[in-house]
Order: sequence, then structure tokens, then C-alpha cells
Amino acid sequence: MNYELRYDGDLGIIRGVVHGKLDAAVARMVAGEVAQLVEDHGCRRFLIDLRGTQVTSSTIEIYTIPRVVKEVGVPGGLKRALVVTEITPDFEFLETASVNAGNLVKLFTEPEAALAWLKG
Repeated sequence: MNYELRYDGDLGIIRGVVHGKLDAAVARMVAGEVAQLVEDHGCRRFLIDLRGTQVTSSTIEIYTIPRVVKEVGVPGGLKRALVVTEITPDFEFLETASVNAGNLVKLFTEPEAALAWLKG
């Protein structure tokens, strides 16, 4: 697994891309860095490109990801756009679990649509 995160000052968003397996351990590492970027830049919008990932988690582990993200300090009011190749049942469940945990999360298959939603 590899990933890259950065603050895009031109758009006023945090951008990320992840490749490889996606599970709670990866979510914890990425979320820790996102929390730091949120603190450093005061940014409340996050776009993460997950098109290069494979969900390797069980349903129970997917359910825990929103809690893991919160534990490392990502604020609940962060608007998060997840860009995926295909909206699969695993990604739909992650979105639902995140929303049910009080997060503002939405799935997209097109980065342009994700950016428009983040700006809106």
C-alpha cells in the first residue's frame, strides 16, 4: 500500500490518493496524516482517490473504519469525497457506516463531480 496526501491551496482542499489494499490499518495511517493537514491548514474539505485500491476488509472491519478515523483526530465536520472506480457494496457500506457515525461522506466515480460537491 502506498498513499500521498497534500493540501491544495488553489482549491482549498486536502487531496489524497491511495493504492493497494484498503483496510482499517491503512485508514488509520491515512487519517492520522489527514488530521494533521486539517490542523495545519484549517481545511474542512477532503477528496481521496481510492480508484487504485482493493477493499480487503471484512464487513465488521469496514464498520469500524469511521471509529478508527475519529480516534486519530479527524474532525466529524470534515466534508469527505471518496472517488472510486465502481460503487461496490463494500464502498456503499463504508459510506453508510460513515454517515451513520455522523460524518459527511459521499461516493463518486468522477473526480470532477466530487470537486463540485466539495465546493457546494
